[in-house]
Amino acid sequence: MNRKTIREGVKVEGIGLHSGGRAKVFLHPCEGGHGIVFSVHNEQGSALIPALTPFVAETRRRVVLAKDGVSVQTVEHLLAACFGMGVTDLLVEVYGSELPIGDGSALIWVEAFRDAGMVELNEPAPVFSVPDLVAVGNGNGVVRVMPAEHFIAHFFFATEHRLVGIQEASFDEKENDFATEIAPARTFGFWEEVSQLWEQGLAKGGSLDNAIVVFPDRYSSPLRFPNELARHKLLDLMGDLMLLGFRLRGKVVANSSGHALHHEFCKTLLKVMERVTEEEAKANG
Repeated sequence: MNRKTIREGVKVEGIGLHSGGRAKVFLHPCEGGHGIVFSVHNEQGSALIPALTPFVAETRRRVVLAKDGVSVQTVEHLLAACFGMGVTDLLVEVYGSELPIGDGSALIWVEAFRDAGMVELNEPAPVFSVPDLVAVGNGNGVVRVMPAEHFIAHFFFATEHRLVGIQEASFDEKENDFATEIAPARTFGFWEEVSQLWEQGLAKGGSLDNAIVVFPDRYSSPLRFPNELARHKLLDLMGDLMLLGFRLRGKVVANSSGHALHHEFCKTLLKVMERVTEEEAKANG
């Protein structure tokens, strides 16, 4: 797999799910090795923020990246689209504090990539093959990865809600199409959590047009997939893994995890990669 960028620039506009403010985003092609970088301009100032794990500032209900006192939130859906479509190099110029949410899925970004066109670069994409089992947990969930010949992910989502119950979703990069099988899955929230989110200053831009609300007896809109909630959790996981800065070669299994645990998982994987790199350097003299 080679590195990939977009062919030409493209603009995306819309409402931010949590801020409720309008945001304007320009996606620009980049040379290989640039990585995913956010050029953020808002009331906090301006900054270039790499889409990498060390720049994650908050993981409560969304992923916030920050540098030099400037932040941008809800980056995970764009990063999931990058992961699923193989985009490794991209300049994301953001005017606002948050990325547009679209319909609550990653389709807004998949469509932007298709409008811009994609170009394969003459440089291999960075890949890390997991040497052995790596696992992290926090009491509520667990994420683990084991060796595999390519990227595979499985998400197990268990709730006590009678409509949701247990949902599972899988993605195999050799067999599944991200654009049609994962990207359309929308973000969701349980009705009893909505008022709590508002009190926390979140979900100000949330509506029935950009999220699924799970009421005690019904969903706010028909599901696109019977397991749409689990598919969206898998989408979020893939976006969080994009922050590693390399393609993960292994089988990832997540059980009722969220952004916070995914962040801890990425930090652990980076330490494993550093150890493996040091061992290889010593072995090579």
